[in-house]
Amino acid sequence: MKNLELLAPAGDLEKLKIAVLYGADAVYLGGRQFSLRAGAANFDDKEIAEGIEFAHRHNVKVYVAVNIYAHNPDLETLPAYLQNLARAGADGVIASDPGVIDIILKSQPGLPVHLSTQANTTNWASAAFWKRQGLQRVVLARNYPWKKLKKSAPGWISNWRPSFTGPCVCPIPAAVYSATL
Repeated sequence: MKNLELLAPAGDLEKLKIAVLYGADAVYLGGRQFSLRAGAANFDDKEIAEGIEFAHRHNVKVYVAVNIYAHNPDLETLPAYLQNLARAGADGVIASDPGVIDIILKSQPGLPVHLSTQANTTNWASAAFWKRQGLQRVVLARNYPWKKLKKSAPGWISNWRPSFTGPCVCPIPAAVYSATL
């Protein structure tokens, strides 16, 4: 079992292919809606499907950021978007809004959900809460020290698999930790 997953950002289809071909274990991307990846070109539905198919041919996972803080109108079209992601074969979604997470878990129960760094998790009790909700990974608040969380946590956290990820390919001080629950 790998102890580390190299997770790279993919701002568009070309960048996804580069990340895949240069050794990423997984990529994360945002669609043109439901994503806070505003600085990226992002993907339309067809490009998401094409990117997932390309990555999977190379045994690379694809996580889709669904990390907006939703307003009521967003919730009306979210289930159809999630269905498209599941149909395309997304390996999981990254979310932060509790309402969005609830809709994901109810409408696509087989689609793994990872908690975004946007949720600012800084303690084991919050991580435990998200675990009880059914999330599979928590990305801690930016620059939050993994050892600090683990030090005061109950035993099950010792089974977490920490990994680096970040908003871009960046030096270690700007990286954040994530942990698989």
